[in-house]
Amino acid sequence: MQFHNLTVAQITRETEDARSFALLIPDALQQSFVYRAGQHLTFRVNVDGKTLLRSYSLSSSPEAGGLPVVTVKRIPGGRASGWFHAHVDVGTQLEVSAPTGRFVCEDIGAPLFFCAAGSGITPVLSMIRSALASTSAAMTLYYANRDADSTIFAAEIARLARDNPDRLALHLHHDDTDGFPERGKIAALLSAVPHCQLYLCGPGPFMQTVLEAADMAGMAPGRVHLERFDAAAQEAEAASTAPMPAHACDATVTLGGALHVVRVASGQSLLQAALACGVDAPYACEEGYCGSCAAKCVDGAVVHARNDVFSADELAAGWILTCQARPRQARPVAITFDV
Repeated sequence: MQFHNLTVAQITRETEDARSFALLIPDALQQSFVYRAGQHLTFRVNVDGKTLLRSYSLSSSPEAGGLPVVTVKRIPGGRASGWFHAHVDVGTQLEVSAPTGRFVCEDIGAPLFFCAAGSGITPVLSMIRSALASTSAAMTLYYANRDADSTIFAAEIARLARDNPDRLALHLHHDDTDGFPERGKIAALLSAVPHCQLYLCGPGPFMQTVLEAADMAGMAPGRVHLERFDAAAQEAEAASTAPMPAHACDATVTLGGALHVVRVASGQSLLQAALACGVDAPYACEEGYCGSCAAKCVDGAVVHARNDVFSADELAAGWILTCQARPRQARPVAITFDV
């Protein structure tokens, strides 16, 4: 996984615990950092002598122009987010990998319905900005927060809705005055926009509420697209799942046109095996929710310990999360990152 040194050009305080960091891209790296709205950058930082990889979504829009911008919300106890807020200034050089991520708008001919909570607004704002700049799609945004003061991009979202009254319908929800989001109310909003594509990002409980609302509204699973920001909320569930297969086998890994044969030890994920053999495979969270390690299984069979990225249809098409995928049987498998 290749990292490049990028310089912070500007820092914007969005709320008490959220900041946006604009990055200068050298001419030689312009092509490498072309991105799609909704994608993220992975940063490599050293915190107290430990190297951490963290992915942060781009809140900027390639179609709207300007420097690429990531927005980082400080999480209580979060080592990397705390480091960004405490130590990154204008002029700081950061180690950054090229943009990646599958949480992007594919069907811009349909109405777009965005549901976000907290920092889940980051990729959603990027997609809204791009859709306004480059399409004629009608959009709805349901955006939930604890209160008005914690609402990231409040002024910018209000401006976009004000400037585009016929294209962007806005529903703001504040827990302190409105209570917790209710699936019935969200289902009613979804039902009012037939044939829409739903894009959902936020904490686990919020996402579950919206998924239940989508089901109530009769939305087909193929019209629901999501990205999770909080693997920690899923740890208890993951710990209670059935034991994973522990088969050893050889795996053929294709990356950047090169073919590698690696040994997958009993209990190892395909990513762990590839990294142990010196393959510079892409990854970030290692917890099954960011999608940075995505590949396709082209031979053999795998099973996932966790998967918060791919739909059943995508899994059937061979998509895997290498950080979570393990051989289903003691026979060789073949995967490719070149997809």
